[in-house]
Amino acid sequence: MRRLCAVLALLAIAGVSDAADVRLMDSVLAEVDSRPVTLSDVALARALGVLGLEPSAGPITDTELERYLEAQLALREAGQLAVEVSSADVDRAWESAGGAALAARLEAVGIEPVWARRLLEADLRVDRFVDLRFRAFAFVTEFDVDEVLGPGSHDAATRARTRERLRAAKIAEAFATWKEDVRQRISIRQLPGVTGPWPAPFSLGPGPGGK
Repeated sequence: MRRLCAVLALLAIAGVSDAADVRLMDSVLAEVDSRPVTLSDVALARALGVLGLEPSAGPITDTELERYLEAQLALREAGQLAVEVSSADVDRAWESAGGAALAARLEAVGIEPVWARRLLEADLRVDRFVDLRFRAFAFVTEFDVDEVLGPGSHDAATRARTRERLRAAKIAEAFATWKEDVRQRISIRQLPGVTGPWPAPFSLGPGPGGK
C-alpha cells in the first residue's frame, strides 16, 4: 500500500490519474518465490545504487532487473542464515547516501525515507552474506600470483593488485555458481511478455543516492 501511495503521488505530480497509467508506471515485472517485484522496487534500488545496480537516469533495462532479482536470492538466503547488520551500520549507510538531503529528495517525489533505509539495510545484508559465504573462502596463494605475473621481479604493489584481482575473480565465480544452483531450487522469473526497457517512474535528482 505504501508503494502504491508513492506511485499515486508521483502520478499526481505528473498530472496522471488513470488507473491504467498507475499499472503502467508501477507494473509487476517479476516474481521471486511467488513474491512480486515491481518497477518502483527496481527504480528505487537503482536510484540509491544498491543491490547490484548503479545510479542512472535512463530507462530500466532487463539486465538491471536481472541483477535486482539475483540480489533478492542472496537476500533470501541471508535471511535463512540469520545474517544481520547493526543499526549503526544502517545509520552510517544512510548518512553516506545523503541523510537529510536524501530524505528531502525522496519526500519531494512522494517516497517515504523508511523504504529507502530498508533497501540500504538489505544491501548491507547481501554484502555481509557474500562476506561470510564467499569472500571468507576465497584464498589466493603466492604461487597463484607468480603464475599470473610470470617470470621476473615484481614489486609489492603489483603483487597486491594481482592478488586482489584474483581474489575478486574467485569470489565472482563462486557467487555465480551459487546463483545457478539456487535458481534450481527457488522460483525466480520475469513475467511472460514483460520486457524492458521501462521508463523510470521517478528520479531523485543529483547528489548522493541520486547520481
